[in-house]
Amino acid sequence: MRGFVKGLLGCLAVGVLGLGVCYFSGMLRFAGGRDGQQERSEELAVVSGGWERVQKSGEAQAFLEKENGIGAGPGETGPEAGKTGLEGESETGETEACVPGLEEERDADTVSLLFAGDLLLTETLQQKYNRTGVLSAATENVLSQLLAADIFMVNQEFPFGVTGEPMEDKQYTFRVPPNYVSLVKELGIDVVTLANNHMLDFGRSPLTETLETLDQAGILWVGAGQNLEEASALKTISVKGKTVGFLGASRVIPVGSWNAGASQSGLFTTYDPTLLVQKIQESRESCDFLVVYVHWGVEYEPLPEEYQRELARAYIDAGADAVIGSHPHVLQGVEYYQGKPVLYSLGNFIFSNGNYETMLAELTFQGEDCQVRLIPCVSRQNQMDFLENTAEFYRQIEGISFGVTIDGQGLVTW
Repeated sequence: MRGFVKGLLGCLAVGVLGLGVCYFSGMLRFAGGRDGQQERSEELAVVSGGWERVQKSGEAQAFLEKENGIGAGPGETGPEAGKTGLEGESETGETEACVPGLEEERDADTVSLLFAGDLLLTETLQQKYNRTGVLSAATENVLSQLLAADIFMVNQEFPFGVTGEPMEDKQYTFRVPPNYVSLVKELGIDVVTLANNHMLDFGRSPLTETLETLDQAGILWVGAGQNLEEASALKTISVKGKTVGFLGASRVIPVGSWNAGASQSGLFTTYDPTLLVQKIQESRESCDFLVVYVHWGVEYEPLPEEYQRELARAYIDAGADAVIGSHPHVLQGVEYYQGKPVLYSLGNFIFSNGNYETMLAELTFQGEDCQVRLIPCVSRQNQMDFLENTAEFYRQIEGISFGVTIDGQGLVTW
């Protein structure tokens, strides 16, 4: 009996020690988790403000997903994210950094465009939204920032729908009930790109549902459609006497049949940039400011591929005023070419049930010049908040950018 007790106490001691090692090593905090649907066994974690590659597989993967609340099924909501504002005290008792807007410095005719990366409304977020509304996805301060922009655009990494079957041999497939378009609307999103590698996860019928759902909600969409003409079409918004144009395309699709055709629904792709370059050239004269939002790159890589830089230059040479990127699920750097900004990847916006750092990008223009301001954020179990320690964040982004500097307010200069 004495031996049994000693053995039991020994097992408990080893277990406690193991948990302590995991906790203090930071093993339980990973960035960019994907609702239990990682497309690779690697991801980038934000550790002490930096990007660090981590390997995950087997039981360790499952353990980390459980700890982060990733992949929670119906009724498994995980810990609620605590609401923190721009000012006040954090959980550690430290005063949080303020991320002020620059509206008071702008002229009345300055147009502000806000961009974020990948958006996925997970089942866990849907359940939280049912209980607490839009503040389950963003704190009041972040929501105010989103609503203050003249135009806000994201990459919608899922179709709205209830029909269709999941694509065979595709490991991760996304689909969201159409009624949750109300959350997209309440977040202040004005336009979405649908050109990505999840839009046809459940076939073409949810794409039709998506277009109808967004139209009914008054949200513009680019990058997909009932045929190639529709998928590649320019969409415009008039604000403050200026016309802002949007084009969306993807260089990441799982199979060639996802391409839109003359009489086939699907996506506008840019593996061959010829058609997108032509669309940019045709759109140039009808826009005061032209944005190209493209899905590209390699997942979880903090540096863009050389082809991303080549395509960005081709788009700008054709007449684009700004190139915005998504797909890697982590942040990539910023570059100016011919005086025009390229943001290679805005990472995840509201995407997973875990905790990760990300950013919004605010572009403001009045005439020819475009000012870029980066707004560091942190997502805590689906709820977006402003990041406290911005100095280290800016240093990291500057370190993976090309020929730019970022000041203490996030303003990018070149």
